[in-house]
Order: sequence, then structure tokens, then C-alpha cells
Amino acid sequence: MHKMPYVLNSIISQLFSEHIYRVLALIATIAMLLINNSALAAVTCDAGFISDNFDIADYTSLAPVTSPVTSPPNPKIDQNIAGISNESYLIASNVLTTNGILSAGGVNIYQSTNIPVTTEAAQVFRFYQDFANKTTTRTVSYTFKNKFTNQPQALNKLGLSVFDIDTNYAGYTSSGTSRTDYFEFFDQVIITGFTSANPTTPITPIIQSKGSGISSSAPYRQTNTTNSVSCGGLDDNCKVSVAFNQPIVKVDITYGNNVNLNYYDQSDDNGDGIQLNDPGDQLIDIRFDGYCYKPQPRLTYKKELSGPRKANTDQFTVQIKDNADSSVVTNGITSTTTQGSGNTVTTGTGTTGTFKVNPTKTYTLTEAIAGTTNLADYAASYVCKNSGNNEVVTILDPKNIKMTYGDNWTCTITNGRPNYVFSGIVFNDNGKITNPTKDDVSDKYLNNNLYFNGKYDSPTESGIPFTTGHTITLNKCAGDTGTFTSQTMNINPDGTYSFTLTPAQLGSNTRLCATQNEPNNYTYSVDTTSNVRQINIKNNTFNYPDNNFGDVIQDNAALVLFKSQYVHDCSLTDLTTISVNYTGSASTFYSTNPISNIIPGQCIAYRIEAVNRGNMPLTDIIIRDPLQKKGENGALVTSTLATPTPIGENSGVPSFSNSSVSIGNNGQVLTNGFPLGITSSDRRRAIRFNTKYSTTVNP
Repeated sequence: MHKMPYVLNSIISQLFSEHIYRVLALIATIAMLLINNSALAAVTCDAGFISDNFDIADYTSLAPVTSPVTSPPNPKIDQNIAGISNESYLIASNVLTTNGILSAGGVNIYQSTNIPVTTEAAQVFRFYQDFANKTTTRTVSYTFKNKFTNQPQALNKLGLSVFDIDTNYAGYTSSGTSRTDYFEFFDQVIITGFTSANPTTPITPIIQSKGSGISSSAPYRQTNTTNSVSCGGLDDNCKVSVAFNQPIVKVDITYGNNVNLNYYDQSDDNGDGIQLNDPGDQLIDIRFDGYCYKPQPRLTYKKELSGPRKANTDQFTVQIKDNADSSVVTNGITSTTTQGSGNTVTTGTGTTGTFKVNPTKTYTLTEAIAGTTNLADYAASYVCKNSGNNEVVTILDPKNIKMTYGDNWTCTITNGRPNYVFSGIVFNDNGKITNPTKDDVSDKYLNNNLYFNGKYDSPTESGIPFTTGHTITLNKCAGDTGTFTSQTMNINPDGTYSFTLTPAQLGSNTRLCATQNEPNNYTYSVDTTSNVRQINIKNNTFNYPDNNFGDVIQDNAALVLFKSQYVHDCSLTDLTTISVNYTGSASTFYSTNPISNIIPGQCIAYRIEAVNRGNMPLTDIIIRDPLQKKGENGALVTSTLATPTPIGENSGVPSFSNSSVSIGNNGQVLTNGFPLGITSSDRRRAIRFNTKYSTTVNP
């Protein structure tokens, strides 16, 4: 600001006018429209660092512009710095401290303002003070923190300029040959910095440029001490620009007067018009010229396909998840879903673009389906590269991505040829029958088409809960000579299982077999399906579901046997003449009632009926019935096979094995294998044979 020199004799009236002019000029300057400081040259930073500086909004947030001008000032702390390089993790504070005394009633202002000049306009911090004496100083301190950690944030190559370091020569007094010069003010500035390693040890910056009359070392002030040096705005004659060669977390700018000179103020204590050593109001302007720091980590995540989609409509959405809460931090990015067909991902889709991440957090790279896509059909691989040199990030866990300042990665998820998925369920094939009975052939079973049909009828039927040792093995089938590494897994708690194979794991095999391995204590011990399922591999088919295994408990077995007997005097010549009435009298019909009062030497004719109450044909059924023999299983007498010849009721079916016991001998009645169907005409088959007890009954 321009200050005119005065002769001492006219000091009282003219200095008062000067004070009013300076305050009005200050108010007018602060009220000007703010203009962007875009013409300021950027700091040249080392590799891996970016150049940044305060934006206009950062000046005004730290030192708000108010109207009218407020005194005392109100600097702000912990303000988010927007900067000019699209960064967001710097927090700055500025505070004022006073060493000495300020003039009572004086104007003391610290505000953001704009200085228009011919070639540019600069936003500055205006530091306007009225010191009570020449030894009083005031310091404005700028500190920097990291938004993510709240810890000190070092800034490299921090540079700043202080303008309007000028003087106002008031005049002199003389006595003989002695002359005493007086000043209204004589600005001087000290600039120091501090590192995080030594927060109490000041560091002196290096001068980058200065006015020709400015001192070459601190304190920075004019070297002319006999006349005024008047400047305004961004005049280089009254400027000093400095930069630090160490990373700085705090800057102090201490403002005061040259203590080696004499001062006066317009107030008058003794009536002579002079008050010595009370400087008048004065100001400097502070501008940050720039700084360097490592940028917030950048991550670009994108999708590629090395092989064709399973279906051309399959699409994928890349996602970055915050591991702290599993939230998807890329939800708002519209380009994350792929477009295209075959193995082509349309350019500009399936990518997050360059995305800033929090360096204190960990992230998961994943993908979601779009439409009817099944991710299980695809094998995924991940690779991350440094965008600057294209080098691969070697230690990489896509579920635990941790980046630091300066990192700039491009991560790619590539889905190759689809995986093969083999799945199924071990289910209870009981048709949801409750209170099972092992010999019940009522409509509860016979008219329940879901019971024992070898099919998983969901939701009527459910999976069998896991039992320790209950596993499924996926292996090559018997007789195959190909190479395959067998895989075994426990069934899930709900009875399901699923194997996922890469194309390399499948190899050249054209079929595989899934085998159910039942534990020894398995309650569902009756199979309704085979325990081995053959799975044929088809071209361009990758999903093989419904390889299910059906089981039931013993009381729900499909095969039911009824054994009934008829006691007679051994004169029976035709076994088919005896009627069947399971609940009738044992002396008249084949009956299931207990035998009582049998006379030694009598005969007992037996009928054994096999019934299929399920909904699947049963094959290779064999009836075995050992005749009792004295001393075995508590038998008191020996029984032998007697005439007439054993018969199968259905035209000789079931037939009897050549190994079956012959007439007159004790042994085992044994049939050949026979089937049972699921219709009323073929779901029942029975045999009849006659036996004779010994003539005496002796224990």
C-alpha cells in the first residue's frame, strides 16, 4: 500500500488523514469481487508427487471475508482444503498469536481478500495490524493434517510469498550535527517451518525471489532506513518469495517492525505532537505459491473376457467393496456394467474408471451378475498393474486390496472359459409321510405318487441333514482310463452339494461319476436311487444340476414282506386251496396270528408275500427263509420241507432256486430273483411251501 513521507512539522494532521485512508482502502479491497488465482505458476514436483495449491475457497474458509470488516479477526481451524488438483485429503488450520501489546482501539484484521493487478489477480491472506510498540509481533501459523488419519500431513516444496513489506518515513529531528529519523511503521517478516520429525525446531526456507531492496536473510525487510519504500498490491519491490527444501507440516509467519528504528504515533501524550515508539497501523499480504504431496491412491477396476460368454446376454457389473461394512463404494458409477457379446466388452463399459480410495481402508474386488448371468459358470482371475510403469503388483489378494499414497493401479478381472458345475441334493424320498410304519400298505403309501419315486419333489420333500462322514465323491467312472483328480466334499447342512471345476480340471473326460458315501450310523439307510450317478459331459454345456440321491429310513422302505401260516394234519395236497386272511383264524386261513397248541407231527404251510408299496420298480428280489433247526435261535424242534412242492402264486413266479432245500430236508427256502412293478397287478408276489415238525417236542 502507498504511504507518503511527511516532514515532522506537519505530522499530526496528515497522519490522521493517512490512517483514515488506509482503513477505507482496506474495506474497499476486501469488498472487491473474488477472481480466480489461475495465473500462478505451478510448483514443479518430483516424480510420484502432484502440484497443488490453495483455491480461492480455501482462503475464504480459513480467513472468512466479512462485511463490515471485523476486528479482532476470526481465523478458522481444521478446514478441508479443496485445492486446485482435485485432491481432498488435506486439512489446514490457521491461528494468530501475539507477543507483546496491540494498540488499544486499533484495527487488527486477518482476512482473505483479492488483489487485482494488470496481469493477474491473486487471492491473499491480508494481515493488518496496529502494534502498541516496536517490539510487539504477531504470528500467523498454518498447520496441515491428513483427513484420513488426522495426523500431520507433510507438504513438499512448500512455497509462499509475502507482499507489501514496505516502510513509511515520517521525518526527522536534528540537534546540531545529530539527526534522528522517525517512521510510522517499518515492516519486517520472519518465516519459519517445522517438520513432523522435529515439530519444535524451526527450519529457515530458501529465498526464491525478492525485491531488490529486501534483506537477503531473515528478518525480511527493506534495507533503506532513511526514506519511505512504498508499494501496493503484488509489487515485486516489496515482496519476498521462499520455499522449503524439507517436508513441512507447519509454517509460522511472524510480523512486526524493525526494532532498531524510532517510531511515533499521531496521539500526543505531552503536547508536542509526538508519541515515540508507537508504530501506526500497517499490513502485509500472504500468498501460498504451491506445494507437492503424494496423491490419494487411484484405482481403476475393469472387466475382460478371454473366452466367449456362455450366453450372449450374459453381462457383469464390477464392484469395489469396503471391507469395513461390505458396502459397494462404486454404486454410483454408471459404467460399471458390461455391454457387448461373445468375448467382447464394449469400450467404456465394465469399468469403474479412475476411482479414489481411502488409503487407511482395505477393499474387495468383486463382480455382480447382470440379468440371468450365473457367475458359477465362469472362472475369474485378477491382475493389478501400476499405471505408471505397467508393472504387475505381485502380492495381490483381491479380497484385501490395500493401497497407499501415490499408488495408481489398474486392476482387471478376467473371466475365461466358463467353469463346470456339478451339483445335487441328498433328499428324503418319503413323500412327506409322517408316522411311518414298515408294514403299512394302505393308501397312505399306495396312493402317494411322491413317495419312493427316486425323484426330488421340492418343496414337499427336503434334503437330509448332514451326518458326520456323509460325503459325495466326484471321480472318473469305472473303466475310464482318462486322468482326473478325485474330489470329495461333505454334503451341506441342507443336504446339497456342488463341485466347481475349471476346464483344466475337467481335462478331456467326457463323463464323470458322483458317488454318495454313506456313514455307518446313517439313519436313512434305504436307497431310492443308485449311490453312483453317471454325468455325461456335453459340448458347450457347463451346468450339471439335479444329480440327486434319494434315501429313506427303514420304516419307509418300499419292500414289505408278509409271512403267514396255516397249521394242518399233513394231508394237504394242494397249497393253492388255502385261502388268505391275515387276520382270520389260523386253523382256517393263512394267518399272521401266532401259532398255539400245535401237536407234534403236524405240518405248517407258509405263505410269504412281497409287496412294493413305492413308486419305482424293484428288481432282483430274493426271498430267503431258513427252516428252524433245533438248538438254533432257540428252536425246540427241527422243521423239514414237506409235500406238496413249493410254488410261486403267479404262474410259478417267483421260482425257486436249485439251491433251495429239497423235500424231506432241513435248510433254506430260496427263490430266484424276481421283480415287482408299481401297478396293482404286478406290485405283489407270493410263494407257498409246506413244512413238517418233528414227531416229538423236546427241549
